[in-house]
Amino acid sequence: MLSFRFNRTGLNAAPLIAAALMLAALASFAVAPQTASAASKQVRVTGLVFGDNTFELYVNGRKVASDPIAFKPFNAVKVSFRASYPMTFAFKAADYADPATGLEYNNTRVGDGGLIARFSNGLVTGSGWKAKTISHGPTDLPACLADPTTCRVVNTPEPSRWTTSSAAAKWPAAKLYTVAQVQPHLDGFSAMNWGKASFIWGDNLVTDNTVLLRKTIPRAR
Repeated sequence: MLSFRFNRTGLNAAPLIAAALMLAALASFAVAPQTASAASKQVRVTGLVFGDNTFELYVNGRKVASDPIAFKPFNAVKVSFRASYPMTFAFKAADYADPATGLEYNNTRVGDGGLIARFSNGLVTGSGWKAKTISHGPTDLPACLADPTTCRVVNTPEPSRWTTSSAAAKWPAAKLYTVAQVQPHLDGFSAMNWGKASFIWGDNLVTDNTVLLRKTIPRAR
């Protein structure tokens, strides 16, 4: 609170007011950069991912990891990256399937998919993830297996900016699957620390061939 003295020449408050305004300006200047810096601070996140058969991982729109082996042998991939909160995790997960028939092994049988992951910031695959299937087939599995020339697959383009777009909020919920349903062909899988993570995929573990998976978290869990 400012107080003023009167003297014979009258009130002279101008220097005091100017000083107060300068102090206020300096205070606001000091606070603003700190707030902005805190909001954009990047942290190191590590994780473990298993995808049947392959995956690409994007965080806040930037590709941070991918499966180095496209098909077999199956493998669990350790990932490490830096990002700031909120973090949007986006997987492009694909089963190894002929894009024209949806079959594997020289069009002799159908395969299944499934992805599981856990991260050091507490995020795991499970409830709350969204899924959008962009390759589905064969649409008539019995007929396709009997005669691969009849196989039909529905392929749709990736949505624009799908790794960051808010449109993913309208995607269906990813479906959860058990280890018994996916049957991961990876030695030592059960001994790995997956925490509370579950396998996730589209609605059909067998005929959904390429699935986009998304989740955003505001802070570490």
